[in-house]
Amino acid sequence: MTSLKPSFNLNSKQGDIKIEVNLFMCLTFIGIGLTGMGLTIEGLKEAQNADFIFMDSYTNILPSEALNTLSSLIGKNIQPLKRADLEGRGLAKIIELAKRNKVALLVAGDPFIATTHISLKIEAAKAGIPVKYIPSASIQTVIAGLTGLSNYKFGKSATIVFPDKGPNNAAYEAVRDNKSRGLHTLLYLDLDVESSRAMTINEGIKILLELESKRGEGVINSDMLVIGIARACWKDSIIKASKLSKILHYDFGPPPHVLIIPGSLHFIELEALKLFAGMEDY
Repeated sequence: MTSLKPSFNLNSKQGDIKIEVNLFMCLTFIGIGLTGMGLTIEGLKEAQNADFIFMDSYTNILPSEALNTLSSLIGKNIQPLKRADLEGRGLAKIIELAKRNKVALLVAGDPFIATTHISLKIEAAKAGIPVKYIPSASIQTVIAGLTGLSNYKFGKSATIVFPDKGPNNAAYEAVRDNKSRGLHTLLYLDLDVESSRAMTINEGIKILLELESKRGEGVINSDMLVIGIARACWKDSIIKASKLSKILHYDFGPPPHVLIIPGSLHFIELEALKLFAGMEDY
């Protein structure tokens, strides 16, 4: 794709210096929500005006039809990117492309809830490339609506990673510290799309139980209330609140999954969990 790039000359005592001013360069981060259909009107317009459209295909799982549906809606081809395409040399290529074109990057959820894309934003800013950010819904922003838990009562979140990646002390300690203050804990579950690995709620609970057996601090027990959310906001989403011993064996279906360990509950939160998460008397 070619386009005219306006430029002008500055005269100096050392001679003429030609400076190319590209009025068409831009890198736009566009959130597409948890289903891929969370594209805002602003995001849609930005994508339609882009010269190149990419989609992060490795930080989250989207419904299988999302890519084709988005491409049809926007009216342009969308190129999925792997992790290597947004790191190292891949990142440099995106930066160079954005120096001469309007580039849009579609991201599941909200682009900067996780830290994955901040490096690209920083490098673009260093290169003098205008950066735009168009947010959308993320798992953090939908939890209150899905479960009825108060957004104000969530403490530090953490990720339970696959055991071969290292210990999960950070997740255990986040639950411990939040519980001590009566706060809820959102636990992300490890996801490696390119290796077809996605932790389930059941696996996450087993890891927490194993940690408890090693540390013995009384943070995790079979009778505690936990909430599992599978495929949040998808057509077949599941939200279930129950004792840990029951959730451990509950079939949530395919990922993506997240796990919530509530702190102290207001009576309105309790009522909401009964109505929206099938919680039995607790």
